[in-house]
Amino acid sequence: MTDASLAGRRAIVTGGGRGIGRATALKLAALGADVAVVSRTEREIAGVAAELRERGVRAAAVPADLTTFDACRAAIESATRALGGIEILINNAGWTLTSAFLDEDESYWRRVVDANLWSTVFCSRVALEWMVAHGGGTIVNVASDAGRVGTAGEAIYSAAKGGVISLTRSLAREMARYQVRVNCVCPGPTETAVLTENQSDPAHAGKIERMIRLIPMRRVAQAEEIADAVAFFCTDASRYITGQVLSVSGGLTMV
Repeated sequence: MTDASLAGRRAIVTGGGRGIGRATALKLAALGADVAVVSRTEREIAGVAAELRERGVRAAAVPADLTTFDACRAAIESATRALGGIEILINNAGWTLTSAFLDEDESYWRRVVDANLWSTVFCSRVALEWMVAHGGGTIVNVASDAGRVGTAGEAIYSAAKGGVISLTRSLAREMARYQVRVNCVCPGPTETAVLTENQSDPAHAGKIERMIRLIPMRRVAQAEEIADAVAFFCTDASRYITGQVLSVSGGLTMV
C-alpha cells in the first residue's frame, strides 16, 4: 500500500450530499476507500452514493439530522454496519446564515451550535467507541477559518467552529494512545451552493467581492481543493500527524 492509498479502509462523511462533503467522499473513493455519506438530504446522498459505486467502491447513503446524540448514534452505527466497520470519520456537517448578532435569537444560536459543534461531538463519540475497540482510526474535522480569527456576521458560527478546533486538539491528545489520529481542516471561502446563493444577493455580493480581493491568491477555493487536504489527513502520508489545524484559504488566514 502506498502512502496515499486508502484501499480496504472504510470512511463515513457527514454532510456528504454536496459541496465539500461530496468532493471529499469522491476523493476518498478515488483513493480506494469504501464510503458512507450521511446527511439530511436523502436524495442528494443517494446520488453521491451512486457516483461512489461507479468508482468501484462500496457505498451507503444514510439520511439523518445530526443535531441530537440519539440521531448521531443511529446514523454512525448504521453506516458502520453497512460498511462492516469504520477507520475514517469526516465531520463535515454544518450550517449557518450571515446575520448581525443583535438581530439573532436563542433558537438560531442553538441551531448553529447543534449543527456545527454538537454534531461533531456526538459523531466522534460513537465512531471513537468503535475505533478504540478495533485498533485505531482517523478523524478529520472540517471547521472554518472563522473559528480561528472570527467573522463579522457569523459570531455564533465562529464560536462553534472554534469549539471544533479545540475539540480536535483535546481528542488528539486523549486518543493517541489508542492509535487514533484527530486533525482539523479549516476552509476559507469556498465555491459552494451557499456562496453562489450569497453572491446573487445584492446585500452580500459586495462583501464577497471585497473578501476575494483580500485573498492573496485572488480567488475562492474549489471544493476539491479542500477535499485534497482532508484526504491527506486520512492517508498514511500523515501517519505521524495529529492534533493539527490546517487552513486552506489561499493565504487569507496565516496564523
